[in-house]
Amino acid sequence: MPELPEVEYTARQLRASIVGATIREAHVFWERIIAHPLPEDFRAQVTGRLIEGVRRRGKYLLIDLNHNGLLIIHRRMTGNFLLMSEGWQLDTSLRERDASAWSTKGPTFSLATAEGVIHDSEMDYCRVSLVLEDGRNLLFTDPRKFGRVSYWERECEEEALAGLGPEPFSEAFSIEGLTESLAHKRSPIKQVLLDQTVIAGVGNIYADEALFYASIHPRRPANSLTSGEIAKLHEGVIAVLTKGIEHGGTSFSSYRDLWGEAGDNYNHVHVYKQTGKPCVRCGTLIERTIVAQRSTHFCPGCQSLTLE
Repeated sequence: MPELPEVEYTARQLRASIVGATIREAHVFWERIIAHPLPEDFRAQVTGRLIEGVRRRGKYLLIDLNHNGLLIIHRRMTGNFLLMSEGWQLDTSLRERDASAWSTKGPTFSLATAEGVIHDSEMDYCRVSLVLEDGRNLLFTDPRKFGRVSYWERECEEEALAGLGPEPFSEAFSIEGLTESLAHKRSPIKQVLLDQTVIAGVGNIYADEALFYASIHPRRPANSLTSGEIAKLHEGVIAVLTKGIEHGGTSFSSYRDLWGEAGDNYNHVHVYKQTGKPCVRCGTLIERTIVAQRSTHFCPGCQSLTLE
């Protein structure tokens, strides 16, 4: 699942590319992806709106529209945005030819060039298309259909995103606040870091990396951490998220940026999916275990389990 760095990196690309553009029309190719309101109402509300800004909240992408409109997108497991240049043609003929295949794959897109017709497989599994007035096409693709797109009035943002914890780069994410959040939690610290009510935006990749940064075993009970360990963990969360953004996010499966490019942060992780490789600090081989039903990577040398 794209985590905070992947969503933030895409938000910055969108901010530089589509702010000021107007949505000429909206297509929904798989209606269940629209979480709010009904698909036909979604299309009506979005059409003709000017894009005023692009933001991020936790793992959610927020697109501000004029007249107090707000698009909220949760990419979940395999959702990606692609911005296509003018000239790409939409083909929905599969819907009539093979309804089953259409449900899985969605429309196709082609571009006529001097060399012939180009089809880009990155655009397969398109679920929503926002056609801009200048002819560009913003696609939301999602092979596994777990992502969700919704439209809200902007004053309903707090309601739509209820339950999210503090942003890691905000003043609300403080050592004192983190200490308070962990004080009464006996669950493993890895599990607590994945709780979006504790910190918004941290997922499996960056939880593993932050715990390695702080030399904390992922199974340590959250309320067993010392003040020094909490301070180091607080620092680590910010550090690994910052590094992830700087390197364009972590692509190890389906995540791609706005131009279909993979992020480079996988080349800069220390423990995540590094099982069997020597630790960069102590040389001990990285191990993998399961915590809260999630694959978890750590160094048994640097991150010893000092407390049960």
